[in-house]
Amino acid sequence: MTAVTYSPKFAPAAATTAKAGKSFWARVWDRIVEARMRQVEREIRMHLSYVPDELLKNYRDLPFQKN
Repeated sequence: MTAVTYSPKFAPAAATTAKAGKSFWARVWDRIVEARMRQVEREIRMHLSYVPDELLKNYRDLPFQKN
């Protein structure tokens, strides 16, 4: 077995060479959340006909009402 010890003087160099922005898994998770939100909005749009008109006119500018 091998034990590797890193000196603190190399840590800033590693941080500057690291890619800026979100990690791969953070971007994947964001895409999953966006896809689920689109699916929820589709489902709500499908069932908007069951909501009374009086309630809909109070909430006219909700994102899922835009066609």
